[in-house]
Amino acid sequence: MKDNKEKQNKSVNIELSAEDKIAFIKAMKIGYYKEFHKQGLITDRQLEMLIALQDRPDIKETA
Repeated sequence: MKDNKEKQNKSVNIELSAEDKIAFIKAMKIGYYKEFHKQGLITDRQLEMLIALQDRPDIKETA
């Protein structure tokens, strides 16, 4: 029983490569934008523009 609690309390450290980190952040942003669109907070055009912006190299560096 004690071993299980110790295992649960230990945090797992996941390390991503720089490329994977950029891809993960991009996917998260796009997911947020789609949710904003679903809720009617942004238009179809705004969604398209925000998603297109994610492919710009200068945007990736600021993530």
